[in-house]
Amino acid sequence: MRNQPENMSKDARQSWADETLFEAARGGDEQAFRVLVDRHARVVRRLALSILSDAHEAEDIAQEAFVAAWRAKDNWTPDARFTTWLHRIAVNKAIDRYRRRRATPEPNDVITRLADAAPSAPVEDQQQALERRESARSLRDCLQRLPDSQRQALTLYYFEDLDVGRIAGVLDTTEQAVRSLLKRGKQALRLLIQRQKSLGHHGSFGFSSAAVDAGR
Repeated sequence: MRNQPENMSKDARQSWADETLFEAARGGDEQAFRVLVDRHARVVRRLALSILSDAHEAEDIAQEAFVAAWRAKDNWTPDARFTTWLHRIAVNKAIDRYRRRRATPEPNDVITRLADAAPSAPVEDQQQALERRESARSLRDCLQRLPDSQRQALTLYYFEDLDVGRIAGVLDTTEQAVRSLLKRGKQALRLLIQRQKSLGHHGSFGFSSAAVDAGR
């Protein structure tokens, strides 16, 4: 993989596996690395956002993570999963940024903006659209109230669909610790959702207390 033709198009690399692309990048194929950036930038931003709660800082961390991955490319071993290695870099950088900031994170409106970006609903569905946006805001607020480690584990499990083993790799901990974080995080989130509803926020949560109890 270390002697890829210089004139090979970026599109020609789209079907390559992550590890194949990164091995090529290690050999000097910058186009292969650009494919990896395009492929994984959104997930890396979401990971950073789950920790920092700030879209602009999450974008900065995503860029820093890819730069760090490029600079440390010779430290990666082909038998390691590229995404686990990359996600760990991003999480570590986001945690470092959060610790340096030493302040309560500002609430972000990313989930709300995602709801707003949905196709315009007919007039008769406007009430449902309003309830969906309110639910998104309430869910965001509940997640932000969880301890960092629980929020990170739940984000990876529910929104990135990673299994316990992969989450342990990303967070650099054990599978038993991840299971404990998920259990405690789901219990705490269920209570927060129920409290929100008891205070009059009766939206239909996409991440409801019933879904938490069911495990997925």
